[in-house]
Amino acid sequence: EVKDGKIIVDETKLRYGKFIITADADVDGSHIRVLFLTFIWKFCPELLEKGYVYAAVPPLYKATYGTNIKYLVNDAALNEFKASMKRSFDLGRMKGLGEMDPDEMAETVMNPETRILKQITMEDAAIVAQTFMSLMGESVTPRKKFIEENSWRANIDV
Repeated sequence: EVKDGKIIVDETKLRYGKFIITADADVDGSHIRVLFLTFIWKFCPELLEKGYVYAAVPPLYKATYGTNIKYLVNDAALNEFKASMKRSFDLGRMKGLGEMDPDEMAETVMNPETRILKQITMEDAAIVAQTFMSLMGESVTPRKKFIEENSWRANIDV
C-alpha cells in the first residue's frame, strides 16, 4: 500500500526477514549502496525503522598463506593482518562480486555463518540521504568541500 508517497509495510506479507544490499567493496559499490539506501529511506523508511535493511560487507582483499585463506574487508584489516603475520603471504585485491568464483561468493557474501552483515539504521540512512543531497544538489560548494575533505581516501594508484 502507498500512502503520501511512502510504501506502507505489511509485515505479515514480507517473505524474508532481511533485505540485504550486496555490492562491490570498492567505491563503485559504495555508490550503488548509497542509491539503494536513498531509495529505501525516501520511499520505504518503515523497512529501516523496523530493522529489515542490511548491507553485506564483501572483502576488498584476499590473503593466501600456505593452504589458508584470509579475507580482509578494508585497508585497516589489511594493515592489522600484515602486522600479525610472521610469514610471507600472497595478497590479491578482490575485483568485485561479479568476478568472484562461486566458492568465494558463497563464503564471503552468501553463507550466514561466514558473511559479514551491517544492519542499516534510520540514522545511517539519514546520513546517506544528507550526503547524497549535498553531493547531488544544485549548490557546488558542498561538493567541493566534500572532495577537498575526502580526496585522500581515493587510492588511485591501485
